[in-house]
Amino acid sequence: MNNLPRRYSFSITKEGTIKTPRLEIDEIDGELLRLLNKRAEIALRVGAAKTSVETSLCDPGREQEVLTRLSNENPGPFDETSIANIFQRIIDESLHLQQKTYHKPMWNSGEPEVEVTRIPGKSRVAFLGERGTFSEQAALGIMGEDCQTVSFPTFDALFGAIDAGRADYVLTPLENSLIGSVRRCVDLLMESSLNIVAEIVLPVSHYLVACEDATLETIQTVESHPAALAQCERFFAAYPNLKRVASDDTAGSVRRAVESGDVSRAAIGGKRAAEIYGGKVLREHLEDHTENYTRFALLARDADEKSTGGKISLVLKLTNRRGALHNAHRTFVRRSIDLLKIESLPIKDSPGQFHFYLDVQAPANEGEMRGALDEIREQAEEVRILGRYSTLRLETMN
Repeated sequence: MNNLPRRYSFSITKEGTIKTPRLEIDEIDGELLRLLNKRAEIALRVGAAKTSVETSLCDPGREQEVLTRLSNENPGPFDETSIANIFQRIIDESLHLQQKTYHKPMWNSGEPEVEVTRIPGKSRVAFLGERGTFSEQAALGIMGEDCQTVSFPTFDALFGAIDAGRADYVLTPLENSLIGSVRRCVDLLMESSLNIVAEIVLPVSHYLVACEDATLETIQTVESHPAALAQCERFFAAYPNLKRVASDDTAGSVRRAVESGDVSRAAIGGKRAAEIYGGKVLREHLEDHTENYTRFALLARDADEKSTGGKISLVLKLTNRRGALHNAHRTFVRRSIDLLKIESLPIKDSPGQFHFYLDVQAPANEGEMRGALDEIREQAEEVRILGRYSTLRLETMN
């Protein structure tokens, strides 16, 4: 022990406490604390300057310069990785301090959601199914009663409506709060060149509808769209004798059940469909949970370049290397951009490869979003912006 350099010498008390090196460490820690706070004060001045010109607070290029310089100047015993990790954390905390100081949230939970202005004129909007579907109700809600709704029997036909010259807009479901994404629609959206220009959130209540003479005791089959059937699991668990019949849409199922006059047939659909086709409502509110919402997207050929809506949707194809998803997520986290949704979508004919669908909340500082997208583009093989848009919340029929 006596051969150690003086700065490493120490004494041990009766209690076994190491004295001298710990005192040195305490002194160094105090100096580090002072210097870190001095560095933070300078970082705040830099943040103020950046905020005044709406530039992103996060500058990956500058950060890499700092980390490279410090690694090159590092005498050890810390290795280069350790030095990079330590200073990256210091940079991240400085960035977080800047964001807390200068960036106010664009919205918060106490504020009502901004409503999108209904699209004017007698536009043609394509929807899935027959009159009375929830899709048609959402279309009328966003477009207004003077729009022309155009019915399509399948999702594939629906997504081709604009190219076929039969519609100006497409209204498609994307997600339900009980069963998750409508995968076929998400896939078709990614395969198309259409853009999201508005989002409609519709509360969904399901009704059991049949012809006039039918009763709950006479019905044997229940027809509806698979998504609607899946939202009513508790009802089918209570009536295990009923056979489910999948169809293309809810309203068409209601129409067929009513027009058949067959007391053994019933359908699940909305109240509006029951009224349109003169059906008898046997049971109300079949959905598994009262908080049952479907999210619809209004699609157009061209993006709304002037939109200042609060939500942005995008699709990423990341490079196939370790940590790619973590790094992409970190890009948004470090800029305090809220990630509202992320979903992995397998790429056909490419086992183990995925697209990632993301919904993010637009930040108050536009520079942060531009910076995030620029950084993501350096990490990803492909980045596609699906749209920036506002959300309209509609009321359902009781």
